[in-house]
Amino acid sequence: MIDYLDEDIAYLLGLIVARGEIIEGRVMTSILITFPFRNLEVEGLTKSYKNPVELSLTLDKIVNRIRRLDVDVRKETQEKACQLVIESRRRNLFMRVIRMFLKGKSYLEFHIPKQIFDTDESIKKEFMRGYADLAGYARLSNAYIDGRHRIYLDVLNGNWHLPVELCTLLQDHLGVPVQTIDWGHPNIRNGNLREYSAGRRRAWAREHQIKIFAEDFVPIGFYMKHKQEILRELATYNKKNHPSVPKFCSPPKRIDSKRPHHPGENDELLPDQLRGKHFDAYWQVCEAMGCPRCKKQAKLG
Repeated sequence: MIDYLDEDIAYLLGLIVARGEIIEGRVMTSILITFPFRNLEVEGLTKSYKNPVELSLTLDKIVNRIRRLDVDVRKETQEKACQLVIESRRRNLFMRVIRMFLKGKSYLEFHIPKQIFDTDESIKKEFMRGYADLAGYARLSNAYIDGRHRIYLDVLNGNWHLPVELCTLLQDHLGVPVQTIDWGHPNIRNGNLREYSAGRRRAWAREHQIKIFAEDFVPIGFYMKHKQEILRELATYNKKNHPSVPKFCSPPKRIDSKRPHHPGENDELLPDQLRGKHFDAYWQVCEAMGCPRCKKQAKLG
């Protein structure tokens, strides 16, 4: 199986896991990969890219790369998104390879393929670049409280196993420190209950966000030119103004404050591992979702 996994396939798998859907017919299978324009927008210190027409053009390079896999792919521009459509006969080699790596039908179900964890570093990086090109954000508004700029990787809320998998791939396989995971969980995202009391009972159920300092993400980077340009600008700023040693997550950490209990702790949107439980820190959610670093620390403790 591993022989079919090269850098182009890995990059495509990253795109599909980030925001892809697989629609199987009796004869043809379609892969739909949706790029919301807001996901493509970037903002640096000296420039930004937010024009939908310009952002749509940035996908041409990706379209050409996918065509190297000898499949039909087209770009369809919509009002708020641009979609790549790949169509192929259901049983041809390309689709069988994709199905070999991905189980399920959409980004709400997909895992990082096990083969990605077992392959060469260059291929692991291409998977992460594919994911980041679609679901990664490089913006000034993502800065930490001390002014250091960060890259965000989004995971839509329905997929609860993917944040830990991405974090594990980044930290334990690629040596990229993750600062934190901002889980779309009522204790983490809406601990003060204000939105709930205002009638927004599921305001917490937004995307999970993996947060990485810009300079630490440079070894991965983006395949998209405009995102890569802004990444380098933000990373350069961090190195000049906030020099620091990369710090890897090492749970369990000290819990500085207790969060209030939230009615959403029993919400049906939460997975079985989390429903009915209370959490005071993000790493406790990581632990419940199977974080190997948490397990390792528990054994050592």
